[in-house]
Amino acid sequence: MNPYASYGLIVTGADFVGRQDAMRSVRSRMFTSLAPVSIVGAPRIGKSSLAAQALETYATGTSPAGLTFVPITITVSGADSEQSLFRELADLIHEWIEDRGRLTDRLQTPYAALEAAVTWDDMCRCLKAYLRQVRRAGYQVVAVLDEFDAARNVFTRAAPFEFLRTLAHEEKFRVGLITTSRRSLGEIVVKSTAEMSTFPGIFGQSVTVGCFTAAELTELIGRSPYRDADLRQALSGWLTLETGGHPFLSSALLSVLHERWAFYGPAPAETLDRGCRQAVAACGQLTVDYYRSMLELLREENRLGKLLEVLFGPQETAGPLDAERMSREGIIKPTDDGWTAFSESFGQYLLSLEDTRASDDWRLWRRTEIGLRAALSSALENAYGDAWPVTLADSQSRLVGEWRKRQERDRAFGEATDAGSLLDYTHPRELLQVMVLHWQQVEPYFGRAEAEWRQRIELIAKVRNPMAHNRNAGTSPTLMEHFRIACRDILHWLAAAAATRPAQNA
Repeated sequence: MNPYASYGLIVTGADFVGRQDAMRSVRSRMFTSLAPVSIVGAPRIGKSSLAAQALETYATGTSPAGLTFVPITITVSGADSEQSLFRELADLIHEWIEDRGRLTDRLQTPYAALEAAVTWDDMCRCLKAYLRQVRRAGYQVVAVLDEFDAARNVFTRAAPFEFLRTLAHEEKFRVGLITTSRRSLGEIVVKSTAEMSTFPGIFGQSVTVGCFTAAELTELIGRSPYRDADLRQALSGWLTLETGGHPFLSSALLSVLHERWAFYGPAPAETLDRGCRQAVAACGQLTVDYYRSMLELLREENRLGKLLEVLFGPQETAGPLDAERMSREGIIKPTDDGWTAFSESFGQYLLSLEDTRASDDWRLWRRTEIGLRAALSSALENAYGDAWPVTLADSQSRLVGEWRKRQERDRAFGEATDAGSLLDYTHPRELLQVMVLHWQQVEPYFGRAEAEWRQRIELIAKVRNPMAHNRNAGTSPTLMEHFRIACRDILHWLAAAAATRPAQNA
């Protein structure tokens, strides 16, 4: 059994996971006071499922005013024109009432007039007349306008936005509105028309959907038919690292695992790692496509640069409010002294982009890192021959295992090839560990005392992670200057060692 096979689709009922705070917000605003609700979040983060679950849970029975709820969902991206969306609203209401055998002449007459209307003004007038009769007949319409981003293309002027505002605002035919979108309503309106609209002003604070919390991720894993506690704990740790609790990505990886387990049985917790890495590889293109869609959205909103500034610095245009918004959206998450990408995988993907680093300090480090890896790779090959990776795997198996995980993740992204060196996936302290353990064999390639190398690399390691994640608490002007000196020392030492090395060792 694979309870995750429908990942990517709208889920409700028993398949719906968590979101209790968001559900309470929707209930408080919409189903208590009929205040319009805007649900906003990144692609495939669960906005539509939240709206559908809210309708299924709360739009039943009668409202506090004693009116029978009529739950309606319209996918805005499917609308052909301004009028078609509003006509679909009336069609779905009429169909809902008809299916329950409750149609009357007082409803049939204005509905027929609406069907005959041609112009925009006539359509608006007839729809309001129809909705007044629906209200008088004892019904309260609650309409989810899903994928509302499409309104920027469907609505070519301010009038449709203002008409929606009228429908949601006037008591005599009030329609409860819930919109779901990737962008804020203000941004959608601006993108659709140069005219101003007061439509976003009636919504108040958006309900922002982000990644699952630890408890929600545990609940998602709890849908698995495999009950072993160690297995579930291992899955939780792996998904937290790999997806940051992203609902779509977590469900996709769980689906791949469960497809395989249906034939071969679940892997024991102690051997789960290999299966998880295979699942990551299988979902590689899906993950990359998702990251690209997320970045395209941020780029369109002129927020990609702010994301990179927050994560990698220097912060020139991004401010605290930008970071807080991206955190609510599940794009980044806070650390003790800064921000990091919502998952390790997304962080690595961002690092692969050419434009993620603008600072001279990062460029200096990259030159140093590449030179250091190349020198160590040559030194190990000179000492142990082409089988030097095997020697490393025997002497430092844990480290090599971690590098291979990083390599497989990059291969899933299409960023790695079999020709790449394992040392391409090392961090500074890991390079130092290899150097120290094999110092007698690699010393000719480095030309200085081990203690000098240890001092420089440990200082660089101290700065590198805070710098990579723009953590101000981890750096200072003095420390950064020592960092630059250490990088320049290493580059100079590597060049000098290469120049004096005997030809047979070159």
